Amino acid sequence: MRSQTPVPLTITNQTPAAARVAGSREQRAWRQAQDFEQVFLNTMLGQMFTGIGDNSPLGGKQSEAWRGMLVDEYAKSVTSQGGLGMTGHIYRELISAQEAAPRRLPNALQRPAYAP
Repeated sequence: MRSQTPVPLTITNQTPAAARVAGSREQRAWRQAQDFEQVFLNTMLGQMFTGIGDNSPLGGKQSEAWRGMLVDEYAKSVTSQGGLGMTGHIYRELISAQEAAPRRLPNALQRPAYAP
């Protein structure tokens, strides 16, 4: 379960200069990379709590909802403090994938392939 409240954009020393420009394509890619890392952390931390028995503080059916929220907050906290270091790698992959993708013009600007 992932929270609907986004983590504020974290700017650190590792944040590329292009990603610091508000509203830029690079900033959106940096945000997506951070979001991906948060989802990864949420999944990883959630798996750590699956084997908790009924006698532990977070065990039992009554605490399942609270456990999910706690795991989500842990993931947000780690991501907002720099995360695991995956954000930079994910960001570079996103940018390189965007640069490698063919550019498409809007339909009104495209020329027909065959004009009689």
